[in-house]
Amino acid sequence: MKRAQHRLLLAVAILTALVLSTQHSGTAQGQASADMRAQLEGTWELVEWHVDGVVLRPPQIGGHWSNHDGVVIATFHRTSGGTFQSVANYGTYWMDASTWTYQYSHSQSASGASAEEAVISIRTDSPPRSFDVSRSGDMIFLDRPNDHREYDDREFRFMSNGQLLRKWQKVQ
Repeated sequence: MKRAQHRLLLAVAILTALVLSTQHSGTAQGQASADMRAQLEGTWELVEWHVDGVVLRPPQIGGHWSNHDGVVIATFHRTSGGTFQSVANYGTYWMDASTWTYQYSHSQSASGASAEEAVISIRTDSPPRSFDVSRSGDMIFLDRPNDHREYDDREFRFMSNGQLLRKWQKVQ
């Protein structure tokens, strides 16, 4: 290999390593405590969806929220009151002792009066959503403007503007 090619390959390797090492601003998975990871990582099943003052439960709704090994997956759907909505998202997450962040690389939603009439919307590379992490007793709270999430050993609750929207039960 010519010396110039070797230097170029070395420069590319160093640049790649630098980019990968700074991708999540120092929020490596290993920096979060084991008990924090145990509570925020897992799979939850959707058990309640609050819409216009009505609490919907399966079979009108269904879905899963999953955080495992840096991969986030959210799928949920509802059929009620002449409305159909279905969402499938996947991407990555990372955390440290004070911050939890996720970013969808693919988001697909369908909504309409029924599944047959639903309009599909696809989005790629959504912006990261970062949350401040706090604790009280056995609870972990994730907060960002107009988005509050509560995790305990059994449930995950998602609230917007102080209103409970969805409740998930841990299954794994």
